Amino acid sequence: MIERRLKIAVAARNAAGLSGASTLLWEESRRLAAQGHDVHVFAERVDEARLTAAGVRPRRVLRWPWGSRIKRRWFAGRVDRAVRRGGFDLVHGHGDLLNQDVLSLHNCVHTAHERVRGAPLPAGSGAGWMHERQLRGRRFRLLIANSRLMKNDVEQRFGVPPDRVRVVYPGFDPARFRPEDRTLWREAQRRRWAVGEEETVVGLVTSGDFEKRGLPLFLRALAGLPPAVRRRVRAVVVGKETRPAPYLNLMRSLDLGDRVQFETPQVHVEALYHALDVYVHPAPFEEFGMSVQEAMACGVPVLTSRRVGASEFWPGAWNAWLAEAPEVSELSARLAALVEDPLLRRALGAALAPAVRANDWEAHFRSLRACYDEVLDAAGRVE
Repeated sequence: MIERRLKIAVAARNAAGLSGASTLLWEESRRLAAQGHDVHVFAERVDEARLTAAGVRPRRVLRWPWGSRIKRRWFAGRVDRAVRRGGFDLVHGHGDLLNQDVLSLHNCVHTAHERVRGAPLPAGSGAGWMHERQLRGRRFRLLIANSRLMKNDVEQRFGVPPDRVRVVYPGFDPARFRPEDRTLWREAQRRRWAVGEEETVVGLVTSGDFEKRGLPLFLRALAGLPPAVRRRVRAVVVGKETRPAPYLNLMRSLDLGDRVQFETPQVHVEALYHALDVYVHPAPFEEFGMSVQEAMACGVPVLTSRRVGASEFWPGAWNAWLAEAPEVSELSARLAALVEDPLLRRALGAALAPAVRANDWEAHFRSLRACYDEVLDAAGRVE
């Protein structure tokens, strides 16, 4: 266990906003600072006021504006120089450094592109270039994978030795995401959406990238519902997408115009989960999927597949409701069954909440600290 005060560098190009990666970085950094460590967060986008209030030192890195690879090389180089001069005890990179003690990988960009786009990642991808150098070059002492799905991928694709990979699942806030708050949020949110009493609300929540999260498949599954069921369903899609036109066009072509509404991400996302009757996450490949875990923690029935890392918490008694991979007709059938059977929805939601209950941010932080101890001990830096 780390006993002395450490000077820790944490680095990610984006350390602001509502994405899962930004949330994870924030939860880790503020807990390290609360334990008395000197934590510096290097980022291009950073919430300086929030970090400073938590005792974390924000270190803004000037952004290079052109070229995907050049931007990444620039950021990694600037942080590397600052770390060498700063006398840091430990460096924790979140996917954007070429030199670090601990690497938290948030995406498997090669596999995700293949599963989502059906083609290899383009050779010019800056993210792909960075991953190749980090993973094939072993530019870390220990790699943190956010699921067994990711661990298997980096071991098989890049030959990363298993003894250099640890699975540390992202956590959640049990004070925000809990079944007991359903009545607190549900009715007010549904009134805002103008949901009828007889309507069943199904939804997909993401910070962005509708293609990766399976929105086209979700829309086609809605269109495939039996007409009588479809008339009773309202769908809500939450997320920010820079090019929404293809999804709006698909929605119109499937005659879903009056059945689907879009919402931008919001701080109190728990209100959205509690307003849903079913949460659907048909991602072709999702390394973890914090929204899946949050919906489960709220006691909302979830439809997803083993292609999503958070499914690793799925209770075995409900294995039949966890698809091997997302597929339109199967998703339509399972969604129809849940829409028509409130008791089935209640039973599935009640089984999912306890399955993730122990995986809160405190559990995540204990596992992170164990990784830090392992790295520091191996390097002879623990006193």
